[in-house]
Amino acid sequence: MGIPFAYDTLAAGEDILGRAGLIDDIVRSLTKSQKSVTLYGPMRSGKETVIRAAMDKVAKEVSNCQFCEIDLFNVHSKEGFLKTFRTAMEGCIKSVSETSLLPLDIDFNTLNDKQLIEFPQYIADKSQNMLVIYFKEFQNILFSEEPGFPLNQINRIWSKQKNVKYIFTGSCVNMMKSMMEEKKLFYYMTAEYWIPQLDPKTVCNYITGSFLRLGRVIEAEEALEIYNVTSGNMWYVKQLCSICFNKPIGYVNRKIVSQSTEALLSIHIPRFRQMIQDLTPNQINFIKAVTDGVVKFSSAEIMENYHLNSSANVFRIKDALKKKEVILFDAEDNARFQDPLFEYWLKNYYFNN
Repeated sequence: MGIPFAYDTLAAGEDILGRAGLIDDIVRSLTKSQKSVTLYGPMRSGKETVIRAAMDKVAKEVSNCQFCEIDLFNVHSKEGFLKTFRTAMEGCIKSVSETSLLPLDIDFNTLNDKQLIEFPQYIADKSQNMLVIYFKEFQNILFSEEPGFPLNQINRIWSKQKNVKYIFTGSCVNMMKSMMEEKKLFYYMTAEYWIPQLDPKTVCNYITGSFLRLGRVIEAEEALEIYNVTSGNMWYVKQLCSICFNKPIGYVNRKIVSQSTEALLSIHIPRFRQMIQDLTPNQINFIKAVTDGVVKFSSAEIMENYHLNSSANVFRIKDALKKKEVILFDAEDNARFQDPLFEYWLKNYYFNN
């Protein structure tokens, strides 16, 4: 099993829990349809695990397939995007040249912006491969939206390319949704998928089975407590299980889980406190309402009880919390926290007075 409950590496194979259907859907989009893929999910929710598993399956189904990965995490300008994209394309063409009968010698310095954005089609044509370009933190492309380099142009070019597929992911879910669903950038060229929350049975079976293979015992009740603390987020689940495992006792009881939860929170509390400090009093009142299960925030009673002042103010608060990537709102305008451990800390510590 390797390192017990390793949370610093991607899950693979049988360790990928509850994502088989999603992975298959993404593979079908890439291989059987004309659509590229957008995958929504907060930070550390398993997006990269799903995408890498999907690309492994695509590679088995499509023999002439080439993959290119581009991380826009540290890109905050038009120049930064073009530089990162150029570097990725240089790597792709180098890979193609190594297997080509005639080396492809391209002087990227001679390409203008439009030609560079069109370049994936050149690679697909010359290699006669399907090219799959996987973007991480794709929302950062919005920083490239400057005069003379409109994102609409990139959208038009990429949406018309043949045998080139794009995978768009990003941990700023609200920013991604704003780009895709409100601005309609790259929206019509992709099939959209969400990382769903894992169900308790799947996660609890993983916890009890993993401890058993490691020579430890944890009952279903304690496994469910770990699920409830983490809402089934496997990054947090594995951290919490790892802390439990390192306790000098073979039987993981409720006390061990409680102590380990405190230890897990102590790691993340500085980040949670900073998140709170970045909020206004009205925004804190709003998230208190969310933790209390409030749905209709603009009712007179709710606005009075939580000091939200007015419907217009509620709208401004919701918009601010979306921009800060604290809360998600679904199609029915129901609110939920992006970070499940932050929600647990709010309910059980910050607002528990």
